[in-house]
Amino acid sequence: MEFISPEGLRLDGRRPTEVQNRSQLLNDQALVRCEYSMANFSTGDRMRKPKGDRRSTEISLVIRQAMEACIMTHLMPRSQIDIFVQVLQADGGTRAACVNAASLALADAGIPMREIVTSCSAGYLNSTPLLDLNYVEDSAGGPVSQLGFFQSWTK
Repeated sequence: MEFISPEGLRLDGRRPTEVQNRSQLLNDQALVRCEYSMANFSTGDRMRKPKGDRRSTEISLVIRQAMEACIMTHLMPRSQIDIFVQVLQADGGTRAACVNAASLALADAGIPMREIVTSCSAGYLNSTPLLDLNYVEDSAGGPVSQLGFFQSWTK
């Protein structure tokens, strides 16, 4: 596949040195943004956590992707939905708790949604499958998976 045409243009018609004009982006649906943070006192260690660390960025992305799947963004053109999640006490399962909290907050705010997202953590420790892992089980080093689903998909 050629990225630059013989005329010297890219696939979208811009020259190689041109940047994309932000005003020409499609505004036919809502934009969902998410920010995740943990309070300094949320865990046993009282260290200051940097705002854009890798874990926070990953969890923000997980929450945003889960919420984008359930929000009817096409019903709200040219709008933005901001989701701010701050963990006050972390005892394991924070990803699942944040997805559940964000989903319920959007429903409470009256945002049109296909379905409420339900999430839970699952793991395997000492030959035993576990659901809703706490901090000790989560940090023990066994495989852990986050599950999120729509209730209507299971019918």
